[in-house]
Amino acid sequence: MSPADRNAISTLMDRFIKDAVLRQNLREGWTLAGPDLRGGTTRAAWISGKGVTVAAFPARGTSFRNSWTGHLVAPGHFEGSVILQPKAGSSFDQTAVTVDAKRISGRWVVDAFYSAAVFRSGSKNRGSCGRANCAISGPADYGPQGAATAAGNTSARVSGHTFLTVLAVIGILLLATPFVIWARIRRRDSRARAAYEAHNQASR
Repeated sequence: MSPADRNAISTLMDRFIKDAVLRQNLREGWTLAGPDLRGGTTRAAWISGKGVTVAAFPARGTSFRNSWTGHLVAPGHFEGSVILQPKAGSSFDQTAVTVDAKRISGRWVVDAFYSAAVFRSGSKNRGSCGRANCAISGPADYGPQGAATAAGNTSARVSGHTFLTVLAVIGILLLATPFVIWARIRRRDSRARAAYEAHNQASR
């Protein structure tokens, strides 16, 4: 990643979290949203606050330039994660968010922004499952195996304060491309390939 791209992504994360996630300036947040994030809504609905396709989160802090980690999977295509810390007194928990950003027409925009894991620091939170009494809830915790764990098997004593556990989850988010993004990219590639082949046949 070039210094220019790193600086652009840092600026994008800072502005997007403030304008869209914290709802400080939804009009500006709309300009930072990519085509996939805008899908299913309109500019008017987004700006009104009724059609924002990003969940609101009371993130703590005044700058989010250094809140992200990730890499370029292709020129102009970034995949990574952001760790959001909730403001004191809120009912939210520390959350890891998966981010997909792209450079379109020379400008970086956020094309996907969704929660991937929740970390709970309560003294009674233990294990990993899809319930609120667990220390960690991730994508795997909502599948069949995770449901079984949530039903009562929370003996794995994973502390919400365990820094290494947080790092491990972030590593998984970075190394394992989210299935939703993978499927979308594969679908786009298929469409592009079909269009390319059709163009070649028409040129013959």
